[in-house]
Amino acid sequence: MRVLFVVSSWPGHYFPMVPLGWALRAAGHDVQVLCSGTDVDPLTRAGMTPVPVFVSTALMRGARLVNLLLAMHGAWPYPDPPLHPDTAEPVDFETFDFAAWYEKFSPEMLENATHNTDAAVAYARSWRPDLVVHDIASLEGSLAAKVTGVPDVLQLWGPWSTGDQYNPVSGNPGKPEKPTLDFSAAFERYGVGELSSHGVDYVLDPCPEAIRPLSEAKRMPSRFIPYNGPGAVPLDLPERTDRPRVCVVWGRSASQIFGPSVNKMSQVVAAATALGAEVLLLATPSDAAEAGPLPDTVHVRENLPLSLVLLGCDAVVHYGGGGVTMTSVVSGVPQLLLPCGFDQSTVASRIADSGAGLEIPNHEADVDRIKSALSRLLGESSFTTSARELAESANALQPPSDVVGELRDLVS
Repeated sequence: MRVLFVVSSWPGHYFPMVPLGWALRAAGHDVQVLCSGTDVDPLTRAGMTPVPVFVSTALMRGARLVNLLLAMHGAWPYPDPPLHPDTAEPVDFETFDFAAWYEKFSPEMLENATHNTDAAVAYARSWRPDLVVHDIASLEGSLAAKVTGVPDVLQLWGPWSTGDQYNPVSGNPGKPEKPTLDFSAAFERYGVGELSSHGVDYVLDPCPEAIRPLSEAKRMPSRFIPYNGPGAVPLDLPERTDRPRVCVVWGRSASQIFGPSVNKMSQVVAAATALGAEVLLLATPSDAAEAGPLPDTVHVRENLPLSLVLLGCDAVVHYGGGGVTMTSVVSGVPQLLLPCGFDQSTVASRIADSGAGLEIPNHEADVDRIKSALSRLLGESSFTTSARELAESANALQPPSDVVGELRDLVS
């Protein structure tokens, strides 16, 4: 088979697809990945074959726009103003001319969308794949499949799918009225009208029943195999002591979308150390410095794949990204999620509802609440039991090597 992967420009969106790509290639199939130029390096290091035909659609820019609209509609719970979509600096509403900015933004985004849809269709028509696999933010993948008449397969990154809702800000039901941003011109000449990811044929779902997301497409269970980027086994980590070990995962994307106030590293470190736990902080040194002076029970590591260390931890704290959530699920580690918004809110609720973790909306997360939640995760055995049961059911799903056979059946 020729299998065309189509990805949005965000590694966390397509890293869950990498093990499927390995399985397809190991079975003798040809896999190529339509992407933007900025994704060539991470895809190449993952052993994939990138085809950089897209211009970046700046997903962070769009997310910051949603936050800006929230604030303009009075539904912004953070102490600092939202970030400017372009500069990522706090917006000064007294000087920012939203109408003028948007007048420039809208046609630019339509131009990028048109370029990407044209590029996806042209390459698919030329390469003639047997099926297309894409992430939920890549409408170009769904379009390419429909135009060429091949199966349209969506690979989920976690417990959130096409039938789920999301709140722009976690814990806040306010939803702004979005300005008209009509991308139909990028699709209509192909006869598909306004495209959405709701029209996919099949969904590769890595979630066990307890955290299963909503989707109208045919579900194809597929075990989550953690890929968090390349890295060596960390042989320099201190030996475990009788202290519980808490892993804290805090990337830069949340702060770059929601602002610096969502960075809860210092509060989590303070809460965990107050409970007598040691902390494995996965962050850049500069980001870790924002947590202030750190005791010797805090171990900072950079560019370390989470899957290599999580099995040695008693709890993990993060803001609800799909990759860290699912890596924690298959590792059987209780989770404390501090979601900022978008899909993170639904992801956090599903983990909490399963009994394998707790959630605190990010803007409500202070040292006391984090300490109380961590105390429960570390002290109440039910969370560990539920996390291990969730891992058992997640790891019982068919592996990507078996999914390859199902995909082959779709085109036979």
